[in-house]
Amino acid sequence: DPEIDPDGYPKDEEVWPMRVYIGPSLDHDVMNQPGMVNLALWIGSDAIGVEEQTSTLIGTGYDSSTWKVDDWLAKDRPEIIVYEDTTARSDHASFQDNLGTVTMGFGGLVDGYWCYHQTCDTVDEMIDWMDTTGKDYGEERSGTSNLVDALDTITWWATYSFFHLDENPVRSAYLEG
Repeated sequence: DPEIDPDGYPKDEEVWPMRVYIGPSLDHDVMNQPGMVNLALWIGSDAIGVEEQTSTLIGTGYDSSTWKVDDWLAKDRPEIIVYEDTTARSDHASFQDNLGTVTMGFGGLVDGYWCYHQTCDTVDEMIDWMDTTGKDYGEERSGTSNLVDALDTITWWATYSFFHLDENPVRSAYLEG
């Protein structure tokens, strides 16, 4: 069995899923922003073509401190996860709090990655982390290849989101009143 991160973050020794996180959400066990969640899923499946690797996490029936990893494991550790988060990272909180807007963020090697926001957080370090050659999981690919593919996926996902939201905005469900 894989060893799970003690902070309840959905990752283990083998898989660090790409995350598409949406907020604000007041509850870990209810989908409060279905418009943005469904937009993220639609872009992932239609434009990016990763529907088979993607799953939505929701904490129904799970403890608020471990729901992400619990649902991730229950769904057989998908490589890409879309979920609403009850806590906003610092760069999202000001938009959610001051503008009342819904935000979408992307992540991967963040929580649990000891170089995040440290001086060792370099391209060379990310390439080492992304290398899957000689591993018992994933495709045999260099760290550079995996990093380029990951950045390409996130860039296109964000670009398609921007184009869609510019044409047809998704308002925060909390403003719908």
